[in-house]
Amino acid sequence: MLVPNLLMWAAAAIAALWKLSQIARAPRDKGLHAVTICTILVVLALTAQLAGHLPAFAAALPAGFPKLAQNTLLTVFFALLIVLLHGSVSPQLAARRGYREIGLALLTSAVLTATFARTEPDDRTGYEEAAAPDMLAFYLAGNLYLAYACARGARLAKTTAGHTRSRARLSLHIAATGLLINLIGTHLPRAISTASRLFLGIDPIPGTATWTTPILAIGITTFFLGIGYPGARTALIKTRLWFEARRTYRRLRPLWSALTDRFPTIALFPKVSPAHERWHLRTMRLRTYRRIVEIRDGLVCLSPYLPEPAETAHTAGEQARLIHAALQRSTKPEPPSRAPSIIAPPSSTDPIADTRQLLAIADALNTLILRGSAGSPTSSRCDDRVDYRPDSG
Repeated sequence: MLVPNLLMWAAAAIAALWKLSQIARAPRDKGLHAVTICTILVVLALTAQLAGHLPAFAAALPAGFPKLAQNTLLTVFFALLIVLLHGSVSPQLAARRGYREIGLALLTSAVLTATFARTEPDDRTGYEEAAAPDMLAFYLAGNLYLAYACARGARLAKTTAGHTRSRARLSLHIAATGLLINLIGTHLPRAISTASRLFLGIDPIPGTATWTTPILAIGITTFFLGIGYPGARTALIKTRLWFEARRTYRRLRPLWSALTDRFPTIALFPKVSPAHERWHLRTMRLRTYRRIVEIRDGLVCLSPYLPEPAETAHTAGEQARLIHAALQRSTKPEPPSRAPSIIAPPSSTDPIADTRQLLAIADALNTLILRGSAGSPTSSRCDDRVDYRPDSG
């Protein structure tokens, strides 16, 4: 049973860490605080369950205490979860229903504590070995409440999903599915089995301790997948945008490097080597935007040195040849030979289209630099093969 328990604990721990990271970014979000507290309670409950399997730790606590801690923490978790969902479904009744749910959770915790205390230490066994009436009553009370809480939570989650049009709708449906899996596959069969063992002395559903534990792991994992889905989706989108920005940032370097070599004042920060630039990991979108602005500034400074006026009809290759020629002419002592003109004028107001245009020009310029530097024994990187600064000759 250790693998399912570890799977449940890992799912809960990942969800809790993710929610804590969200709180760090939005510390005033009260709803997020409630969800985070819920996930932390589940982590604590499952940690108590795992601790019960460690002989050294279990020996330092009263017999069966991790099981009591697990069940009482789960009642608090479900009470908070149901109150939170009530607030989303009917805010005007949230306070009254919240008190009722908290009262029911406290009553369940009191029953759990009382039946646990009445059980002899030697009889405080796991669910599968429980035989003493007080211990069976302990497990019956816990599973009845958890069955109710899963049913109530699933219904409220589905109702809340029906009232929202955001991406949280799918998240709530997934979470509700996880609760229903736990209800049908774990807590309801265990409640029936425990009640029959307590009152009739027979087990109508044998082996519930064996086959319900993997189902419980599936249900809890599904629930936390639902809870974490919006955050995971946002993280995936941000990761994709980061990689796109990084590719753009690096592809623009040949054009940017040529312009900043010739006009160092356009760079907002000191220029670094390509090797050092690989370690730029943070704020990639901002860095890419800054590089685009610096390129545009450099093209304005370069425009008086064009051998012919730049036109909108010029292809990226033609624009690159004009830029290459202008960079070579700008190193000569003669003053500019013509009035400034717009190099690579944007074809639209769409910033994405402008970025694509600069990327095409940067790729074409890089090809020209490579061709012009072919066969040079001292060349090691395409970004540094041609130096357009006046003191380079």
